[in-house]
Amino acid sequence: MAKIRHNNILDTVDSVLAVSKKKGIIHLHAEDQSLNGRSLTLNGNKVLHFGTCGYLGLEHHPEVKRGAIEAIERFGTQFPMSRTYISNPLYSELEGLIREMYQAPVVISKNCTLAHLTTIPSIIRQTDLVILDHQAHASIQEAVKKMLSQGVAVEMIRHNNLEMLEDRIKKQRNKYERIWYMADGVYSMYGDYAPIKEMIALAEKYEQLYLYVDDAHGMSWAGKHGTGYVMSQMEGGLYRKMVLTANLGKGFGACGGLSLFPNEEWYHKVNNFGGPLTFSVQIEPGTLGAALASARIHLSNEIYTYQEELQQKIAYCNKLLNATGLPLVHENNSPIFFIGTGTMEMGNYLVQELIRAGIYVNLATFPAVPAKNIGIRITISLKNAFEDIALMVNILQAKFNEALAATNQTDANIRKAFKMAVAPAEPLAVAAPATSNLTLQSYTSIESINEVVWNNYLGNRAMFDWQGMKFLEASFRENEQQENNWDFRYYVVTDAAGKILLMTYTAIALHKEDMFSQASISQAIEKERLINPYYLTSKGIIMGGLFTEGSHLYLDRESPYWKEALQALLKELQADQEKEQVSNILLRDFDADDQEMHEFMIDEGFIKIELPESCVIEHLNGQSEEEYVSALSQKNRRHFVQKIKRNQHYFDVQIKSSLPEDELAYAIRLFRNVKNNNFAINSFHFPEKLFRLINESKDWEFVVLTIKEEYASIRTPVAICFCHINADQVYSPMLIGMDYDYLMEFGIYRQTLFEVIKRANARGCRQVNFGISASIEKKRIGAVLYPKVGYYQAKDNFAMEMIGATYTIERE
Repeated sequence: MAKIRHNNILDTVDSVLAVSKKKGIIHLHAEDQSLNGRSLTLNGNKVLHFGTCGYLGLEHHPEVKRGAIEAIERFGTQFPMSRTYISNPLYSELEGLIREMYQAPVVISKNCTLAHLTTIPSIIRQTDLVILDHQAHASIQEAVKKMLSQGVAVEMIRHNNLEMLEDRIKKQRNKYERIWYMADGVYSMYGDYAPIKEMIALAEKYEQLYLYVDDAHGMSWAGKHGTGYVMSQMEGGLYRKMVLTANLGKGFGACGGLSLFPNEEWYHKVNNFGGPLTFSVQIEPGTLGAALASARIHLSNEIYTYQEELQQKIAYCNKLLNATGLPLVHENNSPIFFIGTGTMEMGNYLVQELIRAGIYVNLATFPAVPAKNIGIRITISLKNAFEDIALMVNILQAKFNEALAATNQTDANIRKAFKMAVAPAEPLAVAAPATSNLTLQSYTSIESINEVVWNNYLGNRAMFDWQGMKFLEASFRENEQQENNWDFRYYVVTDAAGKILLMTYTAIALHKEDMFSQASISQAIEKERLINPYYLTSKGIIMGGLFTEGSHLYLDRESPYWKEALQALLKELQADQEKEQVSNILLRDFDADDQEMHEFMIDEGFIKIELPESCVIEHLNGQSEEEYVSALSQKNRRHFVQKIKRNQHYFDVQIKSSLPEDELAYAIRLFRNVKNNNFAINSFHFPEKLFRLINESKDWEFVVLTIKEEYASIRTPVAICFCHINADQVYSPMLIGMDYDYLMEFGIYRQTLFEVIKRANARGCRQVNFGISASIEKKRIGAVLYPKVGYYQAKDNFAMEMIGATYTIERE
């Protein structure tokens, strides 16, 4: 199986956050000598604090602080033992108060993440199915991922989509003992709620359905005794089939995770041997003392005064925001507000300007939200005065208008990105007019573009010269299978003088969402596709399509208007996305080290993904085999002698401009043999028409390897390479078919690679584009490896996160 460099989601996240860090948006340090919850000092400037999760400000309550101080004086700064042996004296007291609040048994962990890691493995069994809400908190999803390797089945549904949940229950209930639906009570980004009452009704309808709900952001500011939003939606206490987790941080004013159970059996199962409870250090005495003091407040009438005061401030903020017409994504009575900005560029700009103006808010970025659903997250706490809220909204409105103009964004585009109704009123701002006077032309056929012009700017690079594009248009139109019918788009951007600044092409095509996933993931998904061939597939706009390889974008980086030219292209692609109901856009094969391009694309709402390296044999000049080999490194010359030269005598090699019908059919079978054995890049099978047009084209030829009669009984070819020669003498072996029965014994793949180089040399070609995958083998015969990245934008993260959360990666 060919090995390629796969994308690592952590690298993607790092690449996005690094841009915001560079702009001073995240990873900041408060510079205050003391804190009051109302303001912070950042970069020497005092700002009003609208980013806290301490919704009731209890971390500054005198009794809570006194509780922490007294606990430290009595018990020290820590109690360094496992709770399996002995717990700090304050634990049992705190457990008693929490039990009194919730009227349910509770296990207390050091934080909410550890609560999930403690509880989920203790109650979930291999006979269970876990169904995740798409927006369930990352800490839940991380705990569930650990269950995948233990054989637990995991699925995901779209956010709050109970119809989708019920459909999964109906289809899966005969396979599993229990089905667990996992969700948040209050979602941390948009501040919206889980439909708790409807979820319970569904659990009553289906006895196999159990609920696991994290109410970290709902605690304290809602519910009897501040037990949270979820408890406020239930009559008669904790639902009999629900495990509830909550947080002693955030609104509670201390720190720790709560796991609450509807029965003593589950409580004992988790408390007796919940992994982190056994192996992790306990909560510090000072934190336990603060939590005890807060619990006493929660059990008094004082908590209701705080809840009412916060609701007044939340209502006031809602009223002011409604008057502005700003794109508030969800309106409710939670203390979390989300204002959409759409692009990262506008989100970064707006947060920067708000900080300069004395207002701090959170930037909500990928992966917490999709890359085109960036926004600012505003939280209201009791420490925010009414006049602070009014000032924040006034400044926000002014800076939002300014950000629209500065980043060429529109209110309508933001609302479309969030699937909100477009405001009937005048736009909040009009983008500044472009001064570069660029023109973008879009075409649906290569025949609309002059052949010499195309080949001069773009077609000289690889298989996609003018004739090559004409070939692809014929190959991927009017086919029986929907995945093999592509809509081609060609884009040319010129400046006021008519000079071409940008040229590229895309294909609108159905593709597999796991195209660049680990092979083990694709193999698992393909089992699902035996029943549903189009499972986890979507229509995308893909630069370069799904057949060609190489640099598909000509961009004049010397022009002062190159960014405007690229923005014009992105705007057109997004218009096509809406018009054609396309799920995602993938711009391919950019240089991995181009930091300027990276920051530009992140600002435009795209995320960087690692792609396989491009392998190129450069500077061919018709040299002999000996001359070519002598130019290799000493290590690679040794590899050539040991792995290629010693096998050359086994083979007869033929170059054919076309194949008879029976040989073509055999060549197609060999190619599909390779395709079916290689999930490194998982794509659909190409149509029969493609191979027939290759056979008829003067721009293609076949390098055919057959084992000589004296070495094997097989008389048919063991390898056939389908090779394209472009108008600029670039040789591209696009497809290969191999007989795997002879692959290892005779070193067929390595031999074919070298025969391709020999053939390119004999034709006087200047370069061989060896494409992607098997980069180590290609490097050994002289290929230069160019790390490549793509830029990806999806309407939502569902498919990507579902694959990441529900499939386990196995070692290849």
